[in-house]
Amino acid sequence: MSRLRTTLIIGSCCLLWALIGSVLGLLFRHPLAGLIWGLLLGSVYVVTCSYAAPKFPGDIWDAKLLENSSAPHLYEMLHALCDRTGQALPTLFFCPRPEPNAFVSAGRDGETAIIVTSGLTKHLEKDEVQAVMALMVARLATGEVPVWTLAATLAGVPVAAGLSWHRRPNLAPWGNFWLSLTALPSAFLTRMAWNEKSLTASDYHAAHLTEQAGALARALEKMEASLTEEGAEAGNPATALLFAVPPLLPLTADAPAWRRGLEAFPFRSPNAAARAARFADVVPSYVPEPAEEFHFF
Repeated sequence: MSRLRTTLIIGSCCLLWALIGSVLGLLFRHPLAGLIWGLLLGSVYVVTCSYAAPKFPGDIWDAKLLENSSAPHLYEMLHALCDRTGQALPTLFFCPRPEPNAFVSAGRDGETAIIVTSGLTKHLEKDEVQAVMALMVARLATGEVPVWTLAATLAGVPVAAGLSWHRRPNLAPWGNFWLSLTALPSAFLTRMAWNEKSLTASDYHAAHLTEQAGALARALEKMEASLTEEGAEAGNPATALLFAVPPLLPLTADAPAWRRGLEAFPFRSPNAAARAARFADVVPSYVPEPAEEFHFF
């Protein structure tokens, strides 16, 4: 199914470029030429994004490599979890965000990465951090992450351009106009990639890996409670499907048209409480260790 979704996503992206080319060609009375050029440009865009996909989400969030010496506790957790699941050890990064959260990315060549925010170990207890790391490992184990990463890149590049223009006063009108045009098609691509069953399976698998369903539930609730408008605007909504808790907030009633387009991104439900209810039957088999300081800053 992941291969089928990948094919549909790539095909939809190429068709979208072909449609844009046809419309532009029609304006210049050469719709066929516009269609051909649109398909060619769409193919180049897809190939380029396929190579850039494993690094794009991390670059958007300014992720940096996290050395073993800087976060030995996280590496210990990651080694233990990967040994239990038989997975290769992913590369560990961090992004300088105060909100506790984490996300994954992967390429089709087997390259995988886990990116944690700098606030993860500052605001969560040790057993809760372990539960979040288990969730990231469980997400990678589903095999869906390469599809999500590709969709996030294909959808995120035009949104990133619009957000960049929007943040510059002299280009803000053009940025808002561009976002109004690209938000819905970008959201459509990410919606095609998302698989609710994989979310449920990875949540349940993570609770079993640590045998601490309560710790995972508390971590999800804390991450959800920490979401801020500033944090949501700092990155790119197309990457939301990669996060443990999507960094998206409901929009206000007076939000402009380009912001309402971003509302189409579908990752606002289920909430942390609903997710926790799904693995409530996982019974802890040991008492968690006392909390201790293990910041990597």
